[in-house]
Amino acid sequence: MDTRTVGRSDLTVSVAGLGCNNFGMRADVDQTRAIVQAALDAGITFFDTARMYGGGKSEEFLGAALAPV
Repeated sequence: MDTRTVGRSDLTVSVAGLGCNNFGMRADVDQTRAIVQAALDAGITFFDTARMYGGGKSEEFLGAALAPV
């Protein structure tokens, strides 16, 4: 997976990102975990989410999926 540096920082993210607008709407927490794991397995490290997605559930579900086990 190709990566790019964000701005003038040390933050590097994948050029392909995962839109998280369906987390908390069409995808429940277990489905979100599976989707996020597949993205990580593919080398994706850029996740696009917003407080308004899924009534706030998108960020909550994404955080749960990325949390250490």
